Amino acid sequence: MRLFTRGAIGFVFAFALPGALWAQANPQTDPDNPVLIPGDNTAFGGTSAEFLEFGSGARGMALNGAFSTIVDDINALHYNPAGLTQMDGPQAQVTIMPYFADTDYYWAGLAFPLSDGDFGFGVFLGRFGFGDSPVFTEADPNGTSGELFGVDEVVAGFSLAHAFIDRFSAGITVKFITDDLATGSLGGAAARAAAIDFGVNFHTELSNGHPIRVAFVVQNLGGDLVHSGNALRFTDITPDFPTQSTGIPDQRLDPTGAEVEASPFPLPRLFRIGLNYDILSGDQSSLHFMTEFVESNNQAPTVGVATEFEWEPMDTPVGAALRASWQAQPDARLLGGLEASGRKTDGLRVGAGLFYRIAGRYRAAFDYAYQDLGVLGNVDVFSFTFGWN
Repeated sequence: MRLFTRGAIGFVFAFALPGALWAQANPQTDPDNPVLIPGDNTAFGGTSAEFLEFGSGARGMALNGAFSTIVDDINALHYNPAGLTQMDGPQAQVTIMPYFADTDYYWAGLAFPLSDGDFGFGVFLGRFGFGDSPVFTEADPNGTSGELFGVDEVVAGFSLAHAFIDRFSAGITVKFITDDLATGSLGGAAARAAAIDFGVNFHTELSNGHPIRVAFVVQNLGGDLVHSGNALRFTDITPDFPTQSTGIPDQRLDPTGAEVEASPFPLPRLFRIGLNYDILSGDQSSLHFMTEFVESNNQAPTVGVATEFEWEPMDTPVGAALRASWQAQPDARLLGGLEASGRKTDGLRVGAGLFYRIAGRYRAAFDYAYQDLGVLGNVDVFSFTFGWN
């Protein structure tokens, strides 16, 4: 009981202190402080490789980051590596997410527990981008030159977790990121970086057998991305005046090679604190309620809530789940509020899942998630998972 009390106190301070610090640095809460800079200095969109925030499976995407508290499957590779020790057996998963502007996001992973759950290990690969898009320029607005370009952002990594006691586990993820923003005939402008995630999970029970869980996760701690490559190199500068009218050649004599020096951009670093309480916890059904606080370097602090209902009857091989979450969107105020954006459901996510047990040993699952991303529109996510034990 003493351990739980200390954990609860730490959880309250973890929520309260970031909010207090933010209030001290927010001119709207302290307008008389002459040291503060008026306005919002939050670096909205100021990071690179933001596809790292997409997630892994449709289950986790429907529950958003609050999923870090109850993750007990292969999605722990993304949301909280500490959850790998809670897996029932090995799992493989493939996720497909058609994104905006003819882009796509794919994620695949393989994870399994070791030593009866004392350890967990997994590997994963994610890719976001598009290819073979025509190059449009002011001189060629229709893209008829035949030049093509694409974007190819890839993350690959592995996770390792350990259960120190039956109620506490911790894990770490090492990931490698490649960000190529000009594939094809443009010649490439790529950057590479490495990063780590770290997560812990503590779980216990309140009276009447209602589990409660607390999770702390830090994501994408690593170096900056600095792009370089042929796409940033040039040997000629087109003059500002038309050569046809002047007769002066546009090619300089003895051109000197040069390269645009790209500025470094940090990765989207996030700190998550999550809390879960099982309103219903039975042999055949469960109802989870989750909440989380998120501090990041590319938007203002935010909070979210999520819930998941799971139905797993003992007398049939088929089961199902319903999921929903909502997270406040601090960047919406850049548009003058949600009313100006015309998307009052911005931050809402819902989803469902179906699974089928095969011969009592194998489990195949299909999960779906729907995400409302405000002015960008809607996104559908599909995941296929296969597990065995």
